[in-house]
Amino acid sequence: MHHLIVVGFDEIVANKYLQCIRDAINSGYIDSYSIIDLESQRAEIDGRIQAASVKPRGVVYLPDFGDRARETPQELIAAAVQRLRVPGVPTKVYIATEVRAHEAYLRFCVENHISSLVEKPVLAPIVDGRFKPSYITKTMEELIGVAADSSAEHSVMTLSRYHQIYNHKVVASLRERMERWEAPLTSFHLRAAGGVWNLQREFESRDDHPYKYGYGMMMHGAYHYVDLATQILSLNAELFPERQLGLEVSAFGAFPIDQHQRLSQPIARSFQDAGARWPADSDESFRFGETDVTSTFRLVDAATGRTVSLGTLSFEQTTPSIRDWAELPDGLYNVNGRTSSVNLEAQLSTLFSTHVHCYDIPRGVSADGIDAFARVTTRANAALLPDEQYMSEESFDGLFHSDSNRQLMEHWLRGSEQRSSLASHLRPMQVTEALTSSVLAPGRLVTVPV
Repeated sequence: MHHLIVVGFDEIVANKYLQCIRDAINSGYIDSYSIIDLESQRAEIDGRIQAASVKPRGVVYLPDFGDRARETPQELIAAAVQRLRVPGVPTKVYIATEVRAHEAYLRFCVENHISSLVEKPVLAPIVDGRFKPSYITKTMEELIGVAADSSAEHSVMTLSRYHQIYNHKVVASLRERMERWEAPLTSFHLRAAGGVWNLQREFESRDDHPYKYGYGMMMHGAYHYVDLATQILSLNAELFPERQLGLEVSAFGAFPIDQHQRLSQPIARSFQDAGARWPADSDESFRFGETDVTSTFRLVDAATGRTVSLGTLSFEQTTPSIRDWAELPDGLYNVNGRTSSVNLEAQLSTLFSTHVHCYDIPRGVSADGIDAFARVTTRANAALLPDEQYMSEESFDGLFHSDSNRQLMEHWLRGSEQRSSLASHLRPMQVTEALTSSVLAPGRLVTVPV
């Protein structure tokens, strides 16, 4: 049995995971839970606690630091954790803060041998108040190295480790076929359309997805699909361990400064969002994180220089949304009207292909009433592969992406989480660094070991 400390008691925790915490308490895995959050959020947190079906044992509010780009000092974290500890009961920490605060809490847990679960992406290094993607790999390697010397276990909350479609229907089936036929993955294309609509003034004002600190799509929803893509591309390394494979990526991005040129001006004017918000020659306009990324890659055999796999990865927010309101509404989680559509296709040369389209369907009038639908289509050379069909199709309705997150949470609370360890996220975070670095130097080729 552990005592759980939740760092960041936001709407996702209250609405998605509180039931998991209550079940873990009832099953004897958790004795109780406590909360660490910011003083500036006290009113919102107190309101969520009031509505919560199971109340926290304790709450500690920490001071804010002006622009909130600074790390929380380790001594403040240590004092808060010490205050909330339950004598004689080991502690677990769930880190659900905004991404720029992840590193400080994760470092504390790793160095003090406290098991943790951190939200995706693992970290966004901040140096002198600005996002520095070039620090991602060395920070990850350092933390993983320290964690290896402890019995504490550290996991990462992400969509694509327990997902009914992505993991069970795609990754697992590809792995089985590749092993059976000794067939490499030769092509992979993934496009995640987020349907996120932020107005230009909101890039400056919002703190929950703060483009204003220099990071954007890659450090938000894109990470789920970078993680999925890395799992699929790594199947080649599993199948051919003797090969030294490298991933070469080149990426381009669109930014908040570009948005006014990419929207319908009549529609934008109806939101009081027309025209460029920042002068074209203003340094201020270029400090915001990206909204959209498109990239191309090849997986290459370093010994021979020959191409093994080709493909594309695209993570875009400026895609169809369901937003029709100019001001962010109260009492709504989906305040920017996002609606997701994910397309991916993986091919095993001339033998087999699997294609998945997973997309959101608005249900009713509420922007929070969204269901998901998936279609999985396979094509195969059935003349050579008698166990396959030339074409097959399966459809899945009533999906909820959060089901996979809840499964991960449930396993972690029980102490049985094995699929999403901190160490297993080194490669996805390296790919994230490569893509982000290429976006910041448009089109620059960056290589990542696989």
